[in-house]
Amino acid sequence: MKTLIVLRHAQAEHPSDAQDHERPLTEKGEREARRMGRLLRGLHPELVLCSTALRARATTEAALGAAQLRPSVRELDQLYDSDVPQHLDALRSVDESVDRLMIVGHNPTLEGLVSELVSRPTVMRTGTLAVVAIPTQSWQAVDPSLPGTLVGLFDPAMLKKKASSNDAP
Repeated sequence: MKTLIVLRHAQAEHPSDAQDHERPLTEKGEREARRMGRLLRGLHPELVLCSTALRARATTEAALGAAQLRPSVRELDQLYDSDVPQHLDALRSVDESVDRLMIVGHNPTLEGLVSELVSRPTVMRTGTLAVVAIPTQSWQAVDPSLPGTLVGLFDPAMLKKKASSNDAP
């Protein structure tokens, strides 16, 4: 069994003078990434595949920092402005010794990837983290025809509301 942790980049700015690839995170996005990072503490990704876009790299850095984890991180151009087959190719390139893999990127591709892997529509707002159990021993065998199980879907806004309600008397 392999575990795929999918993290959509956190909220990014839309400055008029920046190219899409170079959009930074907003302050809210930084907080979202750190909040999702705290979830990573129990997931312990061994390898992270990250889009080369600034907002994906910043999300990865903030999340791993909050989790206090230091897995190997590979930045891949193919995870920026790409499609589900290109993402599947990236997953299939991972050595089978890696059991817990994290991928950080963009929509609509990440929604499509998770939806295909679990055979049901999945919504991933900015900063959302999905955990998918894939019934295989090798990343090379990852295929939507072997449906995985959506173990968890965590939206940073929902976690914030839950944390706030837990603080109430």
